[in-house]
Amino acid sequence: MRILVFDLFAPYGHFRVPYTTTSPLTLPVPSKTALYGIFGAILGLDKSDYLNYFQDGACKLSISIRKPLKKTQISENLINTTKVQMFAIMDSRKEAPHTQIRYELLKDSEYRIYVHMNDDKLFNSLEQCLSLHRSAYSISFGLSELLANYSFIGSFDADLVENIDDFTEFSSIIPLDKISSSGALSLIGDGNKKYIRFHMTLEMKPDREIAKTGDFISEVSGEKIKAKISKYHAVDTLNENIVLF
Repeated sequence: MRILVFDLFAPYGHFRVPYTTTSPLTLPVPSKTALYGIFGAILGLDKSDYLNYFQDGACKLSISIRKPLKKTQISENLINTTKVQMFAIMDSRKEAPHTQIRYELLKDSEYRIYVHMNDDKLFNSLEQCLSLHRSAYSISFGLSELLANYSFIGSFDADLVENIDDFTEFSSIIPLDKISSSGALSLIGDGNKKYIRFHMTLEMKPDREIAKTGDFISEVSGEKIKAKISKYHAVDTLNENIVLF
């Protein structure tokens, strides 16, 4: 399997946990659907149509944390714009009241993205854009105000490995449903490693209806995770083992 690998980074990011409301929390990594949006922005796909390109398992990817996770909180003033059509003619705050919301943000975050697409034309177009550092639209880390950048690593062969007997070190986050049993995750003797478990959106229909979610485990500083997984992919050129989802 051929995969594209690039590093994605930004000073700030916010990938909203979908079940939070008045105090928006962020996921520790960009969700799979958020990455679909980034791919669409790089390729120049229409905002109302790009999800059609990633339906029915057409895209497999993986994510690794490249810098230790850091978070901060920043307050934002939100304005109720339903009663005014133009900010310039806003008569008073009573017509468009401000609401101050504290957002949880990722700070100085960086991730390595591994992606494979079944559509060869789309895959080749993405490779060309990444290699030329060209993006049709500005890419952001979850919110339009939080602009992001990327660095292309290259295109590599990822070999499928089937192994259920031995512990293997993985660079990527790991879907919990890929771990064969409760004893297949080695968390003992790992020094100062700190693990987190999180739930995120994996697939979304073009009408924005969530179609699939999943639970993941990761190490907060980007250290490798040792686990027994029956099937994974090895990127020998980078000396990295990853789990595609």
